[in-house]
Amino acid sequence: MTSALLFAVGLSLLVPFTLWVRGGDVLDKRLWILFGLLPFLQPALPQLDFAILSWGADWPGVVNGLEVTAFDLLVLAIYFGLTKPRLRSPYSAVLALYLGAVLLSLFQAAEPTAAFFYFWQVCRVALLLVVVARASRDPDVVRHILTGMALGVVLECLTTLFQRFGLGIVQTSGTFAHQNTLGLVLHLAVFPQLALLLAGRRGWTTLVVPLAGIAAVVLTTSRATLLYAVIGLALIYVLSSLRRFTVRKGLGGVGGALILLAFVPLAMASFEKRFATNPLYEHEYDERAAFERAATAILLDNPLGIGANHYVYVAKNFGYSDGAGVAAAEGNRNNLVHNAYLLAASETGWPGLAGLVLLLGYPLIQAFRVGWPRRTGQDGDLLIGLGVGLLMVCLHSTLEYILLLRDSLYLFAVVAGMILGLAHRVEREAPMPERKPTPLPAGRDLLAPAE
Repeated sequence: MTSALLFAVGLSLLVPFTLWVRGGDVLDKRLWILFGLLPFLQPALPQLDFAILSWGADWPGVVNGLEVTAFDLLVLAIYFGLTKPRLRSPYSAVLALYLGAVLLSLFQAAEPTAAFFYFWQVCRVALLLVVVARASRDPDVVRHILTGMALGVVLECLTTLFQRFGLGIVQTSGTFAHQNTLGLVLHLAVFPQLALLLAGRRGWTTLVVPLAGIAAVVLTTSRATLLYAVIGLALIYVLSSLRRFTVRKGLGGVGGALILLAFVPLAMASFEKRFATNPLYEHEYDERAAFERAATAILLDNPLGIGANHYVYVAKNFGYSDGAGVAAAEGNRNNLVHNAYLLAASETGWPGLAGLVLLLGYPLIQAFRVGWPRRTGQDGDLLIGLGVGLLMVCLHSTLEYILLLRDSLYLFAVVAGMILGLAHRVEREAPMPERKPTPLPAGRDLLAPAE
């Protein structure tokens, strides 16, 4: 009842809020901080989630209803209120391809309504991406969104510290449902701030966020999260040094290495507690490999997919889990394949896999293509930082499906939108190369008429 009342209030405020956005300069009111903070805050506030239709635990997929959140209402109001012109980009075709692949999968689905749940989620995320991309051509918008993301990282650090040392939880998840979700979104939020720190920006966000992020990563006690965090940190430093090396950056590298070494005892103690409580038996039963065998078999039998949001339903009820050797326990059979690409491929077929790769690949390429040559100012460094964060998410997604969950997709949309908007502005502002005068052919002056 409370949720329905909040939803009604949100809808009633949508029109006046849109008019206010259109009539005033909302960009100076720090509203964009919410776009960076809400992806971290929303999971902790289920009261801000509204379900138009919900199947609850009756459907074991990545999404189990037609959801609308307070964040979606804010995005919708900003979309109608923004007066900036549209951002023309080939990425529109990429979004259309992926949406089309998901929509096509509805015709393959045993339960089209469940498949439509995921299509609805992708549409909401696409709208968020479009809004952020259009607005991020303004540097103030980018600054405010980064501030919101920084606040989110601090929130996660404080929450994980309380969960570990106050509640005794070994694998802390912060405000999210699972520690791997927290680890994945931290890639997107921490590396841009580290890139700006190495580029010379000094402020509370660049000084606090890398430390808070590393602490939160260690407290997740997730092997994949820690692995890709370390790879990302090293890659950011190497790329920044190749772009422009200074003595201060060299000293910063030494200091950073010492800070990482200081976290080693905490990391070792965390993993010891984890494996003492839950020992690994991967040499006896590799569940991840079993899931991947099931997903691969589904894809080979169904090149156009089985329907978005249908992996568990099909694998469990049509013999694929049995054939792949997935343990017969209900918890195992109701789990998803731990690979976002295989999950997308099995559910939406080869078109969906191609769409997902392009969805991730285009902003990734743009970040490095536009950011690397930009050596003056800090826009290029920020693009590199955003690109490294997205690259780590792409790699991490070979081991987890969590990229396709709502909470991860929200922050992906924010980061991809910032990359597209920022890259567009950088390219437009880049000075045109000076044209050198064409040299005269040898002897031309001898043929000039005498005065």
